[in-house]
Amino acid sequence: MSRPYWVLDTGALMAYAHGVPAVGEALVEVADAMGLVDVPLVCLLEAYSLLDHTEHEYLAMLRRNDTVRVTSPALRVDQADDCPMIGGLARHTGRLGAGHAAYTALASGAGVVTSRADQIRKVLGEGWPMLEV
Repeated sequence: MSRPYWVLDTGALMAYAHGVPAVGEALVEVADAMGLVDVPLVCLLEAYSLLDHTEHEYLAMLRRNDTVRVTSPALRVDQADDCPMIGGLARHTGRLGAGHAAYTALASGAGVVTSRADQIRKVLGEGWPMLEV
């Protein structure tokens, strides 16, 4: 599996749905480099819950993009899985989606596209690559 260039958190997904150019520009740059962008499942669900149903098509279009892949946590109750780490990061970031985005970025070494860099920096630090939208 290829390493993603960026992880889009809930705020980035909302920004995309609301037409913020920086998100689309980042996607174009990654597509031009034949790379990938990860969307954590929890962030996708949060974005759907925050958008009006008339805006859901924007996320559907994003999900159809070959550059974008939705990532789910590993769920293996009797073995090591991602849930405890995502939950722990969420406790520090203040949001479950931010915790999942931070975990996805940390696990893959990718930067984060976010509207709340302050939340992500609480766990990834000041030097982590971020694009604030």
